[in-house]
Amino acid sequence: MIDVNLIERNLPLFFEGLKVTLLLSALAFACALLVGLVLVLARLAKVRLLPAAAAAFVELMRNTPVLVQMYFIFFGSAVMGWPLTGFTAGLIALAAQNGAYLCEIYRAGIGSVSRRQAEAGLALGMLQRQAFFIVVLPQALRKVIPPIANQGVMLIKDTALVSTLSVMELMYQARLIADRTAAVYEVFFTLALFYLAITSAFTLAMRVLEWRLRVAE
Repeated sequence: MIDVNLIERNLPLFFEGLKVTLLLSALAFACALLVGLVLVLARLAKVRLLPAAAAAFVELMRNTPVLVQMYFIFFGSAVMGWPLTGFTAGLIALAAQNGAYLCEIYRAGIGSVSRRQAEAGLALGMLQRQAFFIVVLPQALRKVIPPIANQGVMLIKDTALVSTLSVMELMYQARLIADRTAAVYEVFFTLALFYLAITSAFTLAMRVLEWRLRVAE
């Protein structure tokens, strides 16, 4: 049987961790959206070497574990003489890796938009840059909301890894409570419910956004 009283007594600690998890998730997701957009623009650019450099960065981020990236940034910053906090190192790693995945999601969305859309913008007197940002990109973003939502859920779950850098988010608090009480089952059952609530709320918000954009078309 689950000791409900134990869970209730430790809820304040869980909520302290929840605040950090929500802040990290929101910042990392916002930064990842921006990083992904910058990377996809670089990949589509006609400037020499820029697409190759962006593609290399995407492959590096996608093909190495985010935990390794967190350690590299955290300990590497100390070696370089500019030590970062665990929160900042985790934020940078999460934004960089998820930004790389979002770059490919954006690219697929842009590729799905008919060239005739851009040609129509050019026919109306738009510059090529204007046609891309005003005509092509908004349509592409509408199409890729579901995969963006999936990536956001993965990001939220990956925030648990920053506990290894002593960031006092949900996972870190759960480990402290488990060590103190030895009630491992109750603690991690509660932890799972917290993550389920966060990801479900995020998914619902993205579905509402998708629905509203469809209605606005």
